[in-house]
Amino acid sequence: MNIVFIWTGVTSYMADCWRVLSRMPGVRLTIYIQEKAQANTRFNSVDVLAGLDYVLVYENEVLDKDRIRSQIVGFQPTVFFIVGWRAKLSRFFATDRLFSSVPKVLVFDLPFAWTLKKLVAPIVLRLYLQRFKIAFVPGIRATQYARWLGFRRDEIKQGLFAINVSRLSASIQDKTSRRGFLFVGRYAQEKRLDVLVEAYKKYRKKIKRDGKQSCWTLTCCGMGSFEKILEGVVGVENKGFLQPDDVRTLYKTHGALVVSSDFDPWPLVIAEACASGLPVICTKACGNHIELVKENGIVCETNDANSIAEAMFRLHNMQDVERMEMGTQGLGLASPYSCEAWSERVMRIVSNLTR
Repeated sequence: MNIVFIWTGVTSYMADCWRVLSRMPGVRLTIYIQEKAQANTRFNSVDVLAGLDYVLVYENEVLDKDRIRSQIVGFQPTVFFIVGWRAKLSRFFATDRLFSSVPKVLVFDLPFAWTLKKLVAPIVLRLYLQRFKIAFVPGIRATQYARWLGFRRDEIKQGLFAINVSRLSASIQDKTSRRGFLFVGRYAQEKRLDVLVEAYKKYRKKIKRDGKQSCWTLTCCGMGSFEKILEGVVGVENKGFLQPDDVRTLYKTHGALVVSSDFDPWPLVIAEACASGLPVICTKACGNHIELVKENGIVCETNDANSIAEAMFRLHNMQDVERMEMGTQGLGLASPYSCEAWSERVMRIVSNLTR
């Protein structure tokens, strides 16, 4: 089976998945990735994608269509997995006549919403969507959108995202010394750092009124235009952008992950926290709270600093053993999202299409 993935952005979790898939018997894998302008990305792409057969295409460069056609003809693809419909690389692979006979899987994580753009999408994208036989999505919310776009239930497969569960869970040993809240993500508007900071300040006031314990710190790692919100806030440490291995180290040393987004289709950091045995505080806007946040965390109202502050206070006041047990509840929830399980899902999709 010769599988081609057309993706946007270099991520460590997809690289881990692709490596596992490439080692499966009878699989040849190549990946085309549209990346931001080279000066605007801080991922060490060479290290993250080590061992994979890949081509990086930068969005500010002219697409060399003839070279790509020649490469794909030589590869003799069995199936294309194409992410979304916005990237020029995705649109090229989906619509080029030379590839018309190759079965295609549409990959996306967008949830349904009552917005004009979502409502008219089946009409605007009709000709594009007709080129795909399967929609591959992360969970329930994106499944609802796939149905709206016109895919039948039997044409929708869940489980798009996965993580290196074994590497993350290997760090779970003595968690009694874990302290502090952790935020991992882009410093973007939808992540609502303003709400997170407000909630953290409210939490600190509650702890100080209690007068019995010292406050936990809030560690943030990421990058983006809303970074200034974190400046000068007592107890907040901004570590900036970190490479994947450094982020995994933070999971080992903190007491809870906090995600304050008002739009977040399927944040991978929640899955990583679960696999690390870390309790999770997140908003209802985080699409994967349905699958991943149960006894192992607290789901808060969206854009509600008081709700998040109460959750922080509750986690802080738990006994170490109780908080440890709460975090370990996430291990079982994360296991279906391992790279190995993901590779099996992909193989089933390919087998069904070729059959």
